[in-house]
Amino acid sequence: MLNLLQNLYTEEHSFKEAAHDFTTKDGDILGSDKISGLEIRLSHIIIKDNKTAKIFPFPGLAKIYFLTLVVSDVENQIINLELKGFEKVDDGDALSIDKTIFYWKQTKKEKVPSQVHVMTSIIKSKQSLRDVAKIMENIKNDSDYKDLAGKLAEFIKDANQFSNITNLIGTVSSIVGKHLGKVEDKPFLTWYQSFTDIDGDWDKLGKTYKHAENRYAAMDLSITIRDKGREKE
Repeated sequence: MLNLLQNLYTEEHSFKEAAHDFTTKDGDILGSDKISGLEIRLSHIIIKDNKTAKIFPFPGLAKIYFLTLVVSDVENQIINLELKGFEKVDDGDALSIDKTIFYWKQTKKEKVPSQVHVMTSIIKSKQSLRDVAKIMENIKNDSDYKDLAGKLAEFIKDANQFSNITNLIGTVSSIVGKHLGKVEDKPFLTWYQSFTDIDGDWDKLGKTYKHAENRYAAMDLSITIRDKGREKE
């Protein structure tokens, strides 16, 4: 079974105020409920080394899957799972992915997101690419996946379940691997990134860039935070 956690890059990111004190006398944090918008975007996915030898007459091109899993505590956006396939990928090629993977904009008085977890994986296939729509259907009909999705929906509402959420996302990845890959399929780079309001506000306005890279692949992730009140100031 494909192990998506191979070649794992992980980091937890907390937006913490550096220049101002937004705490009350009793230690509560102010400002998190004032966020008006939040967007996470993926871009610049580069295959540095496709691990495919160029031996004439074979050009050394690879078949690649790109998997995205996003989990948040936003109602109706708790789990978002996507899969895309790419044929004939050479060393140095960029995958045609420049997209928003999470978007939240306050329209009324909705609860502001307190945590968003993102897992992406670049996977080389040594076989012909399978029907990604069929794979996704099989994953979402898997009884274990349904059970874990239910647990995630429950745990994500409780800030004290943070470590359990991380573990469950790892388990979800193993279910995805069961349906997606054969043992010879290998992930070039898997990136697990948590964005939270723990220990501070979502106080860094504008766009923040993150980057993950190893010898096989690289990708960029950005998060944009909007706050109408502070932007006017």
